[in-house]
Amino acid sequence: MDAPPQHSTGRPGIAAIAGGVLLGAAAIGILWAERAQPLRQPTRPRTRRTIVNLALGAMSMAAVNRIEAPMTQPLARAAERKRRGLVQLLPGPAWLRDAAAVLLMDYTVYLWHVATHRVPFLWRFHLGHHDDLDLDASTAIRFHAVDMAISAPYRAAQVALIGTSPRALQIWQSWFFFSVLFHHSNMRLPERIERTLARFVTTPRMHGIHHSAVKEETDSNWSSGFAFWDHLHGTFRLDVPQERIAIGVPGYRDPDELGFRDSLALPFVEQRDAWAEDAGADNARGR
Repeated sequence: MDAPPQHSTGRPGIAAIAGGVLLGAAAIGILWAERAQPLRQPTRPRTRRTIVNLALGAMSMAAVNRIEAPMTQPLARAAERKRRGLVQLLPGPAWLRDAAAVLLMDYTVYLWHVATHRVPFLWRFHLGHHDDLDLDASTAIRFHAVDMAISAPYRAAQVALIGTSPRALQIWQSWFFFSVLFHHSNMRLPERIERTLARFVTTPRMHGIHHSAVKEETDSNWSSGFAFWDHLHGTFRLDVPQERIAIGVPGYRDPDELGFRDSLALPFVEQRDAWAEDAGADNARGR
């Protein structure tokens, strides 16, 4: 999945400021909740990996702002002004076209996420997100900057082909930011509530399975926002207890290989098989 997108620069309106305040409050709530009621017990010291994740996240977000935003914003304005793109062909009010655009943006991110795992070139850059040995809100921004740069043309194509207006793009970005932070978090929700939520949105237990060191478990729960797409494609799983999950990939279990410099270099050096059998993953799951 992609890193949370950054909003365009420029003078923000009242709605944008209010939205930013709400997102900030939600982020603080998630960070507090995952410390107060953790879903999985951390396996590594939190401070060092959080610093690494924040540093990688800062670079990836800079890439989004410098590369993606200048591409998507003009396309979104043109889509609305010239009525270009799929949803702009729909009759009815603008809010209906915006709702359709948000859904299609979310679905096409699902498709991109699948591609980042199944296309070897894309996986080279996405691996740095999955090799984190714990999963919490800081993992939500642990992406390689080149991963974000590669995704920018795809995001631009999404906006242009769907016909996403600037308003719909901002709504989707805000929703996506919150969702990515929420489902990467280590926040324990009552299981009954989470099972209900998982019918509609991606949840922490769902995404914990996606970050499993067992490949057939990782190859599930591809949704990054709405969970509809996993239900639609038969890739939904919520049948693996979190205490049995070893987070990460079997081929990269040494914390000394997961620092900032090594993570930056990872896509450009010879990689070993990330899914090679590793006894550590089995032991972590109590097998």
